[in-house]
Amino acid sequence: MVHGNTWPKIAVASWLASGLCAQQECRPCHPREVERHARSNHASTLRRAAETEFARSLPPGPIGEARDGFLLSYEQSGDGLTVTAARGRQRAQARIEWAFGAAGQGVTPVARIGDRWLEHRISYYSGPGKFDLTLGHRPGPSRSAEAAIGIAQPEATIRSCFGCHSSVSAGELRVEQPGVVCERCHGGAAAHALGRGAPVNPAKLSARAQVELCAVCHRLAPPKEQEDDPLNIRFQPLRLVKSRCYLAGELKCLTCHPAHQNARRADPAFYREKCLSCHPSQANKADCLPCHMPKSSPAPYLAFTDHYIRRR
Repeated sequence: MVHGNTWPKIAVASWLASGLCAQQECRPCHPREVERHARSNHASTLRRAAETEFARSLPPGPIGEARDGFLLSYEQSGDGLTVTAARGRQRAQARIEWAFGAAGQGVTPVARIGDRWLEHRISYYSGPGKFDLTLGHRPGPSRSAEAAIGIAQPEATIRSCFGCHSSVSAGELRVEQPGVVCERCHGGAAAHALGRGAPVNPAKLSARAQVELCAVCHRLAPPKEQEDDPLNIRFQPLRLVKSRCYLAGELKCLTCHPAHQNARRADPAFYREKCLSCHPSQANKADCLPCHMPKSSPAPYLAFTDHYIRRR
C-alpha cells in the first residue's frame, strides 16, 4: 500500500543509490515501454528552460506584466535564460534554468536569485500560444522588481515541485534526472536492473493503492483543504475517489489510461469502450464523456476533464 509521500522518497533514494539512468538500464529488456514513455508528457514534466516552448516563443521585445507594471526582458544564456524586470530605476535580475510542464497546456519557468527559488510570474500557454500570468498570481503591477519576477517558494514547496517533476538529490537541491523516470512508478527498478529482485508493477496494485500511487503527484487532498475550489478539478485522484464508479468496483487509473502513454484525449471511442465494459446496457450512447466527465475551464487557457464521474 502506498501512503502519503512515502513512495517517491523510497524510489528516489533507490535510484540515486544505484547511480543508474533507469531508462537506459530498462531499455534492453523493455524497449517498447521505454520508447513510449520517452514520447509521453511524463518524460518532459521538467526541461531545461532553453529547450522549452517558453524560450522558443519569446517575442523580440519585453513582456509587460500588467498595464503600467514592470517589463520583463529575456536573454538566452547557455541552456537557460536570464530575466530582467525593470520599471524606471527599479531593476531585478534572475536566472531561469528549469521550466515545469510538457506544454500539453503550458510551461511555467522557475527562477533563481542566489539560493532562493521563485515561481515565475509569466507562463506560456500552449492553447492560444501566448504569454500571460502564471496561475495563482495576482493581476496588476507588482510591488517590486523582484516580485515581478515571481513568488519566492519555501524550500519544502520547491522540493515538492521538483520532486514530482524530476528526481532530485537528497541533500542540496539538485536535479539528478529531469522528468518522471521508470523508478518513480516501478519502485525497485534500479535494483532489478542489477539483478536484485523484481520491481513493483503498478498494474497489479489494488485500485486504492494504484490511485494513491498516482496521487503522490496528482493529489488526493486539495491544497489548503479548499474542497470547493473550482481549480480542484485538475486533481484527478481527488475527484475520482468520490465517484460511484470507483466506489462500486475496481476502477483504477490504468483502466482508462494506458501505461507509458499520454491520455487519448482526441479519441472518445476509446473511452466509450472502457465505459461499456462495465455499462453494456448503455451501448446506444455515442459518447459518454460530455455528460459524465465534462471538460471545464476554471482558469484562462486551461481545460481539465472532471474525474468525478456522475449523472448530471
